Amino acid sequence: MPEKTAEQTDDARVRDHLANERTYLAWIRTAVAMMGLGVVISKLKYLMPHDYPESVGIVQAGHIGWLFTAVGVVTVFLSVVYFLQTQREIRQARFVARKLLVLIIAGLTGTLGLTILWYLTKPTHPVSSEPASVIESPRTK
Repeated sequence: MPEKTAEQTDDARVRDHLANERTYLAWIRTAVAMMGLGVVISKLKYLMPHDYPESVGIVQAGHIGWLFTAVGVVTVFLSVVYFLQTQREIRQARFVARKLLVLIIAGLTGTLGLTILWYLTKPTHPVSSEPASVIESPRTK
């Protein structure tokens, strides 16, 4: 088997660094999308009519949106750490694949997805300033 030249080795390292950078940018895009989704979920109530039923319970859409935004911020920081570790390992020619970042982000995102599903199944009640026993139906007026 022929020996690799210095130029071939350098080309391989450049490709590895560029792949690492593309991966980092993909994580950043994911984080920005999660933060954007968090803002949309949090502010969705402002797009609904004022008489739209509110959810009952402790967890509101704003909380879920805040959590999505927080996971997006965590994703940014973890992706920087992962990028720098990978960059150092490529330079030292001793790359070790790690699953921790993927597992953390998948776990957080999956949990938030399940939270949204749970939230969507919660009952709502109509918004009214009057007690329920005083509300008249349109037919009785």
